[in-house]
Amino acid sequence: MHIDERLDDLGKKTASIAKQVVAPRHDLSETEQFPHDIWKKLGHEKLLGIGVPETYGGLNEDYPAMAIAGENLVKHGHNLGIVLSWLLQNVVARFLIVGFGNKRQHGEILPKMVDGRITAAFAVSEPGAGAHPKRLTTSATPDDDGFVINGEKTYLTNGPIANLFVVIAITGHTNGRKQYSAFLVPEDTPGLIVSEPMVIAALRPSPHGGITLDNCFVPSTSILGNKNTAYEDMVKPFREVEDVLMMGPLAGGAAWQMEIVLGLLDKQKIELTDDQKADVGRLQSLIHSLRIMAHESAGMLDGTPHHLEHRALIIAFRSIFKDIQNLFNGLILSCSIATNTELDGVTRDLNFSGQIASNTAKILEVRYGEYVLKKGSLPD
Repeated sequence: MHIDERLDDLGKKTASIAKQVVAPRHDLSETEQFPHDIWKKLGHEKLLGIGVPETYGGLNEDYPAMAIAGENLVKHGHNLGIVLSWLLQNVVARFLIVGFGNKRQHGEILPKMVDGRITAAFAVSEPGAGAHPKRLTTSATPDDDGFVINGEKTYLTNGPIANLFVVIAITGHTNGRKQYSAFLVPEDTPGLIVSEPMVIAALRPSPHGGITLDNCFVPSTSILGNKNTAYEDMVKPFREVEDVLMMGPLAGGAAWQMEIVLGLLDKQKIELTDDQKADVGRLQSLIHSLRIMAHESAGMLDGTPHHLEHRALIIAFRSIFKDIQNLFNGLILSCSIATNTELDGVTRDLNFSGQIASNTAKILEVRYGEYVLKKGSLPD
């Protein structure tokens, strides 16, 4: 994997910040309180705006930079949850606001996202509907010089701490299909109610929750991007961008797992057989493969979004990641390693992340398989 000097410097900087700001907080994996002090420090270092142009206070970096930063934040900060919140903030800023906002929206929102004064959440999924376009019901009805939004959104990463929501709502129909638009809805909009945080047994302290929109009036200037095309323009590619960029933190988490296991083997003075040594070697090679895939896939995001190779890499990454977790479990059992709370915590978070992605990965595999069967060969 080739990492140029620029990315190498960013990786070292992020690792240093993670060691100083995140790692000392040993309570993060158990607390239900979001660490606003850490969020503020990450903002001070401009890590909440890695892909935001310098004009608005960001680092003006690309997607590979986000992957490298995410990997090092987890590997050296020892918490996946806070990095999940960090990643969503960066993806909303870079992909949604920078990508689809106008100059006024850029100026009003981006500087505050960079330093943490604005935390944003992408509001797509709904109770009992997920994010399926046929099942979403939240609507935005024209009213004077604006829209009235009604509906409910759920499972929003950063929802309980967000003060800006990018809400996807129905704004029309064509040929029997719903058309969607994206709206910038501030937390203090009359009629917007933020629900209590969801109780999730993993990925703490990243908060998840929902919102209810009851006759929320927003001006027409609150539309983000083009009217009626938000699902195709934003929702579909957002998931792909999120999946690709999450590879970096997951690779960092696996590297951290390896560090803990090696430390326990040494501390407990466990002698390994040749087969067990081979498992260690296999684990390390697969973890390094994850890093390569994370970097290369992020690089493709900047050049060819929605390319079939992204899907192939996402599928392969998830498969290798699952193999790594199985290998870790097998090694711990065969070596009779006495685990600790640190190893148990990171393993729980990584396995939970894998379970969340399993349904999406299965859908992706089916679609990829259908493409191959239809074409009669693998995609070029």
